[in-house]
Amino acid sequence: MQAFKNNRPSPIYSLVLYALGFMLLWEWLRPLTQITSTEDTQVFVVFTAFLFIITYFKLPVWLSFPIKLIALLYAVHALYYPDVFLSFQWVPHLIGDLESNLMFIWNQEWTEMSSLSRSLLFFVLLWLVSYLMHYWLIQAKRIFLFLFITVLYITVLDTFTPYDAKMAIVRTVFIGLVLVGILRIMKIVETEGFSLMKGRFPIMWMVPLTVVIALSSTLGLLAPKASPQWPDPVPFIASMSDKGEEGSGINSKFARIGYGTNDSHLGGPFEFDYKEVFTATVKEKHYWRVETKDAYTGKGWENSFSPEFHALNPQSVEYTAPISSLIEPGGAQMMKEKATIKMAKTYPFILSPGVITSIQAKKNVNFMLDPLTGKIDTMSGGDPTRLKKYQMEYELPQYDEKKLQESSQSYPQYVTEYYLQLPKELPLRVKKLAASIVKNAENPYDKAKAVENYFSLNNFGYDTVDVREPKKNEDYVDKFLFDAKKGYCDNFSTSMIVLLRSVGIPARWVKGFTYGEYQETKNMNKTYKVTNANAHSWPEVYFSGVGWVPFEPTRGFSNPSQIEEEVKSAAASVAPPVKKKNKQEVQPDEKDQSASKGQNGDGILANLGKSLLYAIPLIFAAALLALVFRKKWLRQYYIWRFRRRKGTGTFADAYDRLLWLAQLYGLKKDPSDTLREYAVYVDRSLDTRDMRMLTSAYESQQYGKRQTADQWTDTNKELWENLIKKLRG
Repeated sequence: MQAFKNNRPSPIYSLVLYALGFMLLWEWLRPLTQITSTEDTQVFVVFTAFLFIITYFKLPVWLSFPIKLIALLYAVHALYYPDVFLSFQWVPHLIGDLESNLMFIWNQEWTEMSSLSRSLLFFVLLWLVSYLMHYWLIQAKRIFLFLFITVLYITVLDTFTPYDAKMAIVRTVFIGLVLVGILRIMKIVETEGFSLMKGRFPIMWMVPLTVVIALSSTLGLLAPKASPQWPDPVPFIASMSDKGEEGSGINSKFARIGYGTNDSHLGGPFEFDYKEVFTATVKEKHYWRVETKDAYTGKGWENSFSPEFHALNPQSVEYTAPISSLIEPGGAQMMKEKATIKMAKTYPFILSPGVITSIQAKKNVNFMLDPLTGKIDTMSGGDPTRLKKYQMEYELPQYDEKKLQESSQSYPQYVTEYYLQLPKELPLRVKKLAASIVKNAENPYDKAKAVENYFSLNNFGYDTVDVREPKKNEDYVDKFLFDAKKGYCDNFSTSMIVLLRSVGIPARWVKGFTYGEYQETKNMNKTYKVTNANAHSWPEVYFSGVGWVPFEPTRGFSNPSQIEEEVKSAAASVAPPVKKKNKQEVQPDEKDQSASKGQNGDGILANLGKSLLYAIPLIFAAALLALVFRKKWLRQYYIWRFRRRKGTGTFADAYDRLLWLAQLYGLKKDPSDTLREYAVYVDRSLDTRDMRMLTSAYESQQYGKRQTADQWTDTNKELWENLIKKLRG
């Protein structure tokens, strides 16, 4: 067969195999938007496709390796750095980040690593997997194991995460069966020839094979399904997690993440709850505010005042009191936006994306604003009411960094009265730390940025499980800053506020939701699904002449607010990279975004998903090691296997394995050579006569007039083992 001469498929067949292999690997990347907080999966997909393209052209290693390395660095740059790629200003920070994370990698403390380092490792993993795919498709011509692992991976995610794998299973099975069929046909062509079919084979088999698999997949998808015969195991597993673990060193009860009202005692572990809260159709993604709190108690947050609600005109919402204003007049450039909210879980209040100008909802609904917290309750007939759908017009601020830097530390009375409060029992070392962090900053904005960056520069970790509540005599922030140094959004946001207040900068605690998970784009509007797992807290800092500006100190999260920044000097490149607008880094898990915890939940599910994600790189690393050292262990494996095997057919199988191993070690067999000619070539290469003797016995068994029942005698077995042991290279 010309199409498969020298055991290598023609370019057209290689292209088909690579395309199908890439589509199969793509199924591993699709769930990332749901099982992690990664939104820019297209970067990983494009990088993987590029690897397959470079491999397809069979460039020499000295050329393909630097090309792939440059592509990897460019992909990392596209995710994390806004400056020009060829400026190389981002390189020092990348090197510094890797150096600081090497110890975490060595100690296998994956959760302590920065998002940048985890992303880089993931790109390297994709590189290794692309090489494995090349080996499985072109050399070994076996893909069943990878197909099986892919199906297992998708089914586990479908069971234990929000990922809906219905179509993924169909795609995977279809692509996998086509690949398995093509590879099997190619092996038949190599071994049997099929010269009578000439160039039409295997096209004349590939087309009906694809049609049959497509038809059977379609029928399987459309056919009626029997109802489940076994009870769903997930509720049982979830119920088992409520029992807790004794001696684990953490609370025996895990809270379930979601929006709650009681924040007086923060801390403790939690698990994810992926139940949908609402969907939002907007042009630009952003956080959703519910309310703010001003009084830090040392254990959590409370309001130092009683709510005083003011009625709002839904057609023309006006924030009349200065205390209720998010942005001062002329403080920022305002961008007009619209949003449609559909609630899956209703609340007696609405979600605020910015400065609301009008609200459209059902009739007979009154909107009541608490001017101090910013919370807008929904009332009907004097009683709280819950809206299932509403629309709003609002304005999003676009801040000017220069104006923020020029802001003075002269604040209105209501700001200093409510937003500089600290408990008398706050440990002195917290205030000393705050002073040391901002000592080189000249203005309130630079001080706020210094505190915001402090956590990432000092390797604070993101953790939702091994997080303890402070003891009776411990301060929540002090415990986090000096002892634990890991936690989730409540720890980071509260600590930033306390540090800023310690140096005289007003700040407040905000509760709400992040923008959620992207669903679709229609008519230039994007739809996001927000779940309980997107509950979040963050700080807002007050700047005179501007108003309240949100910051994002939590590790793994990026500030969605737009701040027009000045051009940085080259020396500033050593600072942490500023994320692109609307770009989200590969985070520990955006669904770890906690503001407060409610009822007990199914803790073991999240741990299972996390363990699965950690196990995947280990599996591929083990597979890579097995591939690199395959020659050594394959020799020992086959010797061990055939020493114990007996019966008819053993000798033929052993001889076939010997031929395969010899070619694996570089003793290639020309398709035109007979077995005797090849045996002479092998004996000359290994300086022996064993191969000719073994081949003579093989031909006697296969083609003799009186075929021997079995030639797997002690003599032939010894010849066979000697040949395998002599294989080198």
